[in-house]
Amino acid sequence: MDEMSAGSWWVLVEASVGGDFRWELVRAIPVDGGRDGAVDRAAELARTCSDSGYEAKEPKAYGRRIFRIAETGWLVEVGRSYWSSDTKSSITTKSHVRITVGELEHERETPVAQPPAKGRLRRVLGGS
Repeated sequence: MDEMSAGSWWVLVEASVGGDFRWELVRAIPVDGGRDGAVDRAAELARTCSDSGYEAKEPKAYGRRIFRIAETGWLVEVGRSYWSSDTKSSITTKSHVRITVGELEHERETPVAQPPAKGRLRRVLGGS
């Protein structure tokens, strides 16, 4: 089986996005090494990701709390500070990232949309 076939293991990364704090799947990372390899990769990502769920260039620039919520799942609270010239003080923001290991069970590509069929009614009404 290739790495994108059923039975392959993935690290799934969800991040809270938008003002309504909805979760969005931001990454799906195929991993070699079976389930154990995926768990190791997910645990490492929990320790090093940025608030967007991608690898941070400088992981130590972020604070974090990592909660293991399942055998193959983590909730990561990521904090970051910046200097506000408006308030002349340090401001800290916090966001959350969910990291989960999953086994791909089924995959089918999204079909390409086709133009609507030319029908008799469209021709009568002047459509093309």
